[in-house]
Amino acid sequence: MQVQVSRMMAAVGAATGVTAMGVGVTTDRLGLAVAGSALLIVSAMTICVLVVLQALRDTAAERAALIEERDLAIAAQVGIASERERLRDDLARGRKAAQDLLARERAAMFQALEEKRFAIQSEGVETGILLALSGSLDEMPASTGVLLQLPVRQPFDGAVLVASDD
Repeated sequence: MQVQVSRMMAAVGAATGVTAMGVGVTTDRLGLAVAGSALLIVSAMTICVLVVLQALRDTAAERAALIEERDLAIAAQVGIASERERLRDDLARGRKAAQDLLARERAAMFQALEEKRFAIQSEGVETGILLALSGSLDEMPASTGVLLQLPVRQPFDGAVLVASDD
C-alpha cells in the first residue's frame, strides 16, 4: 500500500511540475519554469527509484521461492538416494539369499546323486557276488552264431545299363 501511495504522490508531483513548467514558460516566469522542471525531474527519479525497489522486492521474493524450491529438491534427492541405497541393500540381501538357496539345493542334489550312485554300485556288486556264487561266471558259453557272407562288389566298367523286359 505504501508503494502505491508513493507512486501516486510522485505522479501528482510530476503533473504539478509539468503544469508549473508550462505556466512558467507561457508567462515568461523563469523561476516557475525552473521549479516545475526540478519538480518533474525529482518526481521522475522518485518513480524510477520506486520501480527499482519493487523489482528488488520481487527479486527477493523470487530468490526466497527459489531457495525454498532448492531446499525441497535437495531433500527429494536425499530421499531418492536413501531409497536407492535401501533398494540396493534389498537386492544384495535377495541375491545372497538366492545364492544360499542355490548352494543348499545343489548340495542336496549331489547328496541324492551320490546316494543313488552308491545304491547302483551296491546292487552291481551284489549281483556280481550272486553270479559268482551260483557258478555262472566260471565258464563262458561258446558262441554259436552264424556268419553272414556279404557279396563282393563288382567294379563298374562305365557301360550303360540296358533295361530288359524279363
